[in-house]
Amino acid sequence: MMLLRKYSLILFFLILLLGAVILGPLLYFGLALTVPVPFHRAMDRALLISAVAAMALFWSRISLEKLWPWNHDAWKHLLFGYAMAAVTMQAMIGFNLALSGFTMAHLTGQQIMGRLWIALVAAILIPPLEETVFRGFIQGELVRSLGWRWGWFVAAFIFMLAHFLKVPVELDHEPVHWWSGAGALGAAFMPLVNGTFFCGRGLNLFLIGLIFGGIFLRAGSLWLNAGLHSGWIFGLLFFTGLTRALEPPRVAFFAGDILSSWSTTVVLILSGIWLWLFYRPPWIVPETGANAP
Repeated sequence: MMLLRKYSLILFFLILLLGAVILGPLLYFGLALTVPVPFHRAMDRALLISAVAAMALFWSRISLEKLWPWNHDAWKHLLFGYAMAAVTMQAMIGFNLALSGFTMAHLTGQQIMGRLWIALVAAILIPPLEETVFRGFIQGELVRSLGWRWGWFVAAFIFMLAHFLKVPVELDHEPVHWWSGAGALGAAFMPLVNGTFFCGRGLNLFLIGLIFGGIFLRAGSLWLNAGLHSGWIFGLLFFTGLTRALEPPRVAFFAGDILSSWSTTVVLILSGIWLWLFYRPPWIVPETGANAP
């Protein structure tokens, strides 16, 4: 038990990565008998299953009562998060469409309803899971080990890598062997070697991780994070599918997809600064005294 407490994050990521290396090819070959999937999707599912297995091992390290306190302020935090998501997402999409130029996607009613359903399901299921793992567990462990500043920074960087690094689709065209999982993860981490994660998308994902982590440090619970996270997911999945950006864009430097656009960077920086300076509620603060955030 002492080993689990002292090296919990190291063991967590070892289980996650080694589990995916072993399970990825097994899933690929197993699903090929019933519902074949591309190799990169098999690896994605292997990573998800390994993450769940790793979290099950360290579940005792997570206090759901502290992370998700169900009191009279919980719904206020949640609604405030949704309100912040509505304002910031409107700014992100509005600036992006104005700078890129756009045309309607001409979706059918059935396509719109399908996209709405997917966005709703993702907005409901993903935020509680990701906030519990990335803020409740990973950031919590890092803050205890490194202090709140470095713990916050490193947790945001891990959040960015988890959303930026993907198993390349190009591997679907190569032969799959029992050891292909190791090569797939190695290829996923190539942006760390060649530096391509320093692009607009990588920076914006890092800023999002900082915002979520900073809110958690200020509020002490995850309800506000859940509302903001849920609103952003819904906006990205639903509203961005109703239009198509013009090619070439009107203003090339600030245009692009929402997560890669430099106009989104500006919105995230301004909203993050506002939240950090003005969101000082009289609720739980994780540290007190000179080290308090």
